[in-house]
Amino acid sequence: MNDSFNLNFCFKGNRKYVHGTDIFTKISSYYSDNAKRIDITFHGSTFKNMTFMEAKPKKREIKVKFKCLLNNDRVQLFGVENNKIITCSYEYFEAEIVENTTVNISQESIKTTTIYIKYSFIEYIVAMNKVLLETLYKDIQGKWYFTRLQLKEVINIIDIASIQLKLKSNFQFKLTKSIIIVNGIEIGFLYFSLIPKES
Repeated sequence: MNDSFNLNFCFKGNRKYVHGTDIFTKISSYYSDNAKRIDITFHGSTFKNMTFMEAKPKKREIKVKFKCLLNNDRVQLFGVENNKIITCSYEYFEAEIVENTTVNISQESIKTTTIYIKYSFIEYIVAMNKVLLETLYKDIQGKWYFTRLQLKEVINIIDIASIQLKLKSNFQFKLTKSIIIVNGIEIGFLYFSLIPKES
């Protein structure tokens, strides 16, 4: 693999930052979806296109850390903003993803068996987890951010019959951890953080 490579993005919907789902999708596509034991962590919002490198940058702010197993080799990448401005956006209807989901408050879980293949697996789990947390903690003021994903392997939306998320841990809202269950099988963990609303 090259020591570094660039990835270009479009803004999702009316957002003015690069969404974590798009970063994950671009990196996965770069590896032709062959990555295993994936661990991606987000360390801040990204507003420009990005450069990913194997060597840890000394002076530039790291926005993303990505680790995986590729053909039995361990890969570790650091993502930073570059000087390329994002000039495009695309429509994204998050409400369509979650309109057929069911939240079970007592079990702290959310599930859907309605899968639209025009959306990606990562878009589904992130949108669903946001609904789950907003439902469980409806009195908490702030904005939920997707901050980390641990996944056994890349999941193709066409292979999915059902998706379920179950809240596993809540570390005082600084980090929440949800179990990802696809077709009845646990395949990883999804983490969100709450940024409190300024008073």
